[in-house]
Amino acid sequence: MNLTSLVKQKVQSAFENAGFRDATLLVRLSDRPDISDYQSNGALPLAKVLKQNPRALAEKIVAFLKEDSFFEKVSVDGPGFINMTISNEALSEVAYSILSSEKSGYENPSQSKTVVFDYGGPNIAKALHVGHLRPAIIGEAIKRLHKFVGNKVIGDVHLGDWGLPMGLLMAELSEREPESVYFNPAYEGEYPSQAPFTGHDLEVMYPIASQKSKQDPAYLTKAKDFTRRLQNKEKGLLALLNKFVELSVGSIRQMYDELGVSFELWRGERDVHNRLLLMLERLRQEGVLFKDAGAEIMEVGKSKSGNDLPPLIAVNSDGAVMYAATDLATIEERVEEFGAEEILYVVDARQALHFEQVFNAAEKIGLLENTTVKHLGFGTINGKDNKPFKTRDGGVMTLRMLIDLSVNAALKKMNSGEMGRDLTEEEKSEISKIVGVSALKFADLMNERMKNYVFDEDKLTSTEGKTGPYLLYAMVRMKSLLEKSGESLDLLATDVPTISHPAERQLLLRLYAMPDSIQTAYDNNAPHVVCDYLFKLAQDFNLFYHDCPIKDAEESVQKSRLALTKYALTVALKMADVLGLKVPDKM
Repeated sequence: MNLTSLVKQKVQSAFENAGFRDATLLVRLSDRPDISDYQSNGALPLAKVLKQNPRALAEKIVAFLKEDSFFEKVSVDGPGFINMTISNEALSEVAYSILSSEKSGYENPSQSKTVVFDYGGPNIAKALHVGHLRPAIIGEAIKRLHKFVGNKVIGDVHLGDWGLPMGLLMAELSEREPESVYFNPAYEGEYPSQAPFTGHDLEVMYPIASQKSKQDPAYLTKAKDFTRRLQNKEKGLLALLNKFVELSVGSIRQMYDELGVSFELWRGERDVHNRLLLMLERLRQEGVLFKDAGAEIMEVGKSKSGNDLPPLIAVNSDGAVMYAATDLATIEERVEEFGAEEILYVVDARQALHFEQVFNAAEKIGLLENTTVKHLGFGTINGKDNKPFKTRDGGVMTLRMLIDLSVNAALKKMNSGEMGRDLTEEEKSEISKIVGVSALKFADLMNERMKNYVFDEDKLTSTEGKTGPYLLYAMVRMKSLLEKSGESLDLLATDVPTISHPAERQLLLRLYAMPDSIQTAYDNNAPHVVCDYLFKLAQDFNLFYHDCPIKDAEESVQKSRLALTKYALTVALKMADVLGLKVPDKM
């Protein structure tokens, strides 16, 4: 049970007592909290159906609501809006039953579903760069949001390990080590246990190979040939690919671990290759695939806007399978192996056309009978010049550089005394990592997904305004208050907050509003809604902390305010966890 559900029950009872059953209640949090806590517009559509005056009808309903001591004030506004203000006593009485529940009042949907999340999408042998930040942390937050509401969640990193980038690496390595046994199709022995390169070597080689392929048609042809041979499962090239993956995945995992991003699956494009070959053969036999200029393509119909979509290229004229075909096989795998009822792709908005083609194709070949698929796009991270973020010399900003910028900015604030005045140097070093990463994540997540935003390391680590450090500081303050008072963090039935000040009421109402914010965020796959809620909660707590002293208050008031602090910390930590934000004990 949550507060909104409780209010709905009481409004429903009032409608029924007034003789109106099966009415649409339309109960929601008031958009004018200065006037009321909740509002119901249900009298208006009901009056239209009954052909009655909506205000007069609303007055009949309000008469019954006024009899309930749960409400301090109930009134009719405008043409028939019902405004309801809950009594302070009622707000206090339901605090423990609602806020001490597993999800602080959020009620799981009656039926959960299995959702697969495709996010991350790093390419083997390439350093993670600034463009990998958003899919990782947005995808993680949306996955955590779905898990919070009760869905079974499966996150898949979906490694790029099977296409032309692998062929480019092999082409470059073959020029550097042409006698390597990996490139000899006739070789029958054991392949070396030690790779003839390091992970760093691969990261250096790839941009060189990519540049050569743009300048030298023969080099590109060679890379394409390696790609075809790899996809035909030439033994030496498969062994070489395994070395690529082995060296790359470790560093990729480490980077994602630093960001607090995890995946249930570490699969790549190559994992569905056998399934893909069977699918392609089936589609050929069914006449869905047809030849066009040497390639095999599929017509996929119209876009959502009604325009004809370009055909999906499954196999190119060189005989190599394309990403779109691999994505189709991956959908089939997720449906058949994991029972996916929904698949969400957290991928750059600029890939919208690709996903329209893939989703239309999946629908056409019968993969989506019991499954929905969505592309959750997002905007770009820009520099202060409002152009895609790069290093100062105009180079590619790696993810490592981006994290270090944030962590160093947090450490700078601590060394300046803005944060961490009572911390040792060792504590500053450790806590700056937590604060820097959480600041980086919050600065991204607080924006609507589709919007671009400007990266500013000084602003994102500020302790003022809508920033990660502002939120963390509020939660650390909550922890400190309870620790100094000797209070356990566990919520007890005796933790009853009484309201003697408007700031207490405002904070308690904010805590009760959490389920509504979670539901809105879930319905729209919008982590920024949770960010907004957590920021407002921090604001309300800081106002409460400033206006409602605890240490010098009389014992009953002190106990009440410590209880309210416990409830605030409990809800705040749950929301921080949904966003993937780590909270330090000191700051």
